[in-house]
Amino acid sequence: MKRYFFAGFIVFLCVLVLAVPGVTLSGISGSVWNGSAAEGLAGGAYIRDISWRLKPLTLFTGKLTFATSSKPVSGSLVADVAIGFDGDLTLSNLSGNVPLDLIHQSLQDSGISGDVALNFATLVLQNGVPIIAQGDIRIANFYIAQLSSVPLGEFRVDFRTTDNGIVGELDDVSGVLDVDGVISLKPDRRYSVIGEVAARTNAPPSVAGQLRYLGSPNERGMSEFRLEGEI
Repeated sequence: MKRYFFAGFIVFLCVLVLAVPGVTLSGISGSVWNGSAAEGLAGGAYIRDISWRLKPLTLFTGKLTFATSSKPVSGSLVADVAIGFDGDLTLSNLSGNVPLDLIHQSLQDSGISGDVALNFATLVLQNGVPIIAQGDIRIANFYIAQLSSVPLGEFRVDFRTTDNGIVGELDDVSGVLDVDGVISLKPDRRYSVIGEVAARTNAPPSVAGQLRYLGSPNERGMSEFRLEGEI
């Protein structure tokens, strides 16, 4: 359980971003330029009522761009999806909402759930790896069964692009945790999440108990955490 909350959170973010390109469809009608599909899989997540429409004027920009929409079991997603001649995949005006536990089977198996809201002006993937991101992810009613019997609250990550990769500022919006952190994602797939956390006065005893594994609090009463790995 040590660092369980943060490990689950960063794994979710990485799965969410990297799942976008892996799409298979069935029940297709129409054409490659303007059509629909009854259902499909995106990164292993079930989606339905999928539609796409070519935006022909974008051909002059060197990209083949489609306006798309789809629905997971619950929620909806819309985005302009562009395929560059260099093979890069660009998602712009990406917005929607989806249950967290539908993103990946590992989240369901771990008893992690929540309500995810996406809002990206731009998300560019090169060889399946995000290299540009401008937008945010919100997770409301974030819940980990083995950590607390009640939702931990709402959290937000604001993403931007730097010379060294993608950086996301992690912060709590409401709930039982005070969180302040930074998520970094490098082009070579290495990630890190570094920050501080403290239990609020309304936090269940189980949450406060788990934070003790992070070590002694600093002068601000916050415990430091650090995770690194590769996706």
